[in-house]
Amino acid sequence: MSLIDPVRKLSIHTLSVGLVALSITVVAYHRVEAQDKAPNAAPAEQTAEEAKPEEAKLDDKPAEAKPEAKKDESAKETAKAPPKKQVRVLPLSGNYEDLPSSGGFNPTDLVLGGGGGKPKGFFKLCDYLDELSHEELVTHVVFDLSSSALSMNPAQLEELSRRLQHLRSHGKKCIAWLESAGNVHLAIAAACDEVLLADLGGIDIPSSSMETMFYRDAMDLLGIQASVTRAGDFKGAVEPYLNSTMSKHLKAHYLAMLESINSAQVTRIAKGRGLSAGVVRDLQKKRMILPAEALSSRLVDRLVPYGSMKKTIMDGLGENYEWTTPKSKPKREVSIFELMGKAMAPPKDPSKLKENAIVVLHLSGTIEDGKAAKSGAIVSGPTVKLIEDLAADDKVKGVVVRINSPGGSATASEAIRQALDALAKKKTLVYSMGEMAASGGYWITCIGQPIFAEYGTITGSIGVFSLKVSAGTLMRRVGVHVESVTLDSAAGMDALNHAWTEEEIDAMQGFIDTIYNKFLQIASTSRGIPVDTLKTLAGGRVWSGEQAKANQLVDQLGGLDDALSMVAKGAKLDKYKVVHRPEASTGLDLGQLLGGQEDEIDIATAAFWDESASAANSGKLVAMLEMRLLALLKEHGFRGDSTRLLLRSIDWTGKEPPKAWAMLGDELKISQ
Repeated sequence: MSLIDPVRKLSIHTLSVGLVALSITVVAYHRVEAQDKAPNAAPAEQTAEEAKPEEAKLDDKPAEAKPEAKKDESAKETAKAPPKKQVRVLPLSGNYEDLPSSGGFNPTDLVLGGGGGKPKGFFKLCDYLDELSHEELVTHVVFDLSSSALSMNPAQLEELSRRLQHLRSHGKKCIAWLESAGNVHLAIAAACDEVLLADLGGIDIPSSSMETMFYRDAMDLLGIQASVTRAGDFKGAVEPYLNSTMSKHLKAHYLAMLESINSAQVTRIAKGRGLSAGVVRDLQKKRMILPAEALSSRLVDRLVPYGSMKKTIMDGLGENYEWTTPKSKPKREVSIFELMGKAMAPPKDPSKLKENAIVVLHLSGTIEDGKAAKSGAIVSGPTVKLIEDLAADDKVKGVVVRINSPGGSATASEAIRQALDALAKKKTLVYSMGEMAASGGYWITCIGQPIFAEYGTITGSIGVFSLKVSAGTLMRRVGVHVESVTLDSAAGMDALNHAWTEEEIDAMQGFIDTIYNKFLQIASTSRGIPVDTLKTLAGGRVWSGEQAKANQLVDQLGGLDDALSMVAKGAKLDKYKVVHRPEASTGLDLGQLLGGQEDEIDIATAAFWDESASAANSGKLVAMLEMRLLALLKEHGFRGDSTRLLLRSIDWTGKEPPKAWAMLGDELKISQ
């Protein structure tokens, strides 16, 4: 019996009962998304909330009612006594994203389980730190880095280090509290004035490393074959589908990139702690640093008793200081009517700005063709529309395009590039590369405008390929035979059971070469690099931000703050708001309660796992393999963006032509 049937038989009565139960048991935080924030405006309450764990919220208790006489006495005493200086504690934990794709309360987490904590807004944290620098009563800021579940990418760590330096330049003393620290914890701590380490803790600082999965042996075992055409002399994007192991020349190239990324990591720690890069590199080679050695090597300033963060810091400051946490909104219950109202409400359509603004346009995820927006993807249709709206809005005085993408469809990348080129003719435009801006993510920068990248940014990968998966052997193994009747051989080249012949590969190669030559031409024009020189940097080669700067693929090393300053200067703005687009969806999706198409596919493939194979189930079999592969990637720390896009773009009917990809086809996991 298929698992789809009981899902489809879900009655409205059952759904109503479930929602009523939710209205009784669910308590949610009322969040007000406020992305249109001026640099000098107070941060939204939610921003402060994101900077601290749940238990910190329990400290905010309503004040007890007092008699009028006591109120008067209290007011007099308050007027006489000067306010105490404040120590603000900021617990950092969880995964920080440049622009979280979703937010707010999700009732399906209670029904279906899961929900390991939603991603937090990295730039909301940055805005909060900038605002904190102007709070006169706050003299000390304590970064509680005790959570092992703290994740930031190299580009974010560079940005955060500059924000902490800004905080310190305004007279705030920054203190880091460490327990069991890794590279991310130590990178943040190194930007502080003082680092405290719990005596039962330790530090683990491995050097940068990289992993990628190769699928060739598994594909042979299953009976799946990949037909590939590519342009350029590097095969990093397609090697996992053609080879069992990484080629020597590709490994050497990745090793050079890792050395550049790790050098930036070492330099960041060494500079912050007043050490030489050689000393930090030697500590990396040891990796596991015990508390006593961390102190003697000056990675930390003091060893203190475990669990004594507040006592240790406050005892050293005295009675004129008070321990404070970011304020949070009070909890309130959500009724069934409000739940349904939010669920059925149309997507938020931000109105035009009322004052001059610089827009940070976040382009995050794989680049895809299409007309409907998709979470975790840059879809050409809605993205082009958003860019056109920015160009038409008179209050938008400049745009920073923030890119976090491994690339994707070549045609979608070109559509977005052309829209950005038209925008740049009307507004000041600067690019800011985040963790990754490669392949199609680099394609969309090729309009001759300034590009900032961080030391650890992965960029370049100027190359194009096409990939076709054929499952003829697999289908025969499960008893499926495909009989094709065609007028000529070319008509069946995209059939599911057919691998490309040499003649068909040659025909596809001409198509791929045309796209690649277009990529080379626009990059050459944009960067002012002769095509012959560019070919030695292209062909699918990836570079760190530092390498890209040396090879003139980017203009400057820096982050979003640097890009904003350049745009403000170019637009001649003294006062402006910083607005992030697109706005993250914070409402509820009724489709999530009823189940969507992708859920249906996953249920179908799970059902197939327990059923006998048949001709009707051949497509489901490959979909099931896709689901299993993506789950395996996620389990081992790979994002799976590129693999997901490649697998889901396969047309199992054989009616659609293969796509040309400008993307990092292989899954890279870089550990720092």
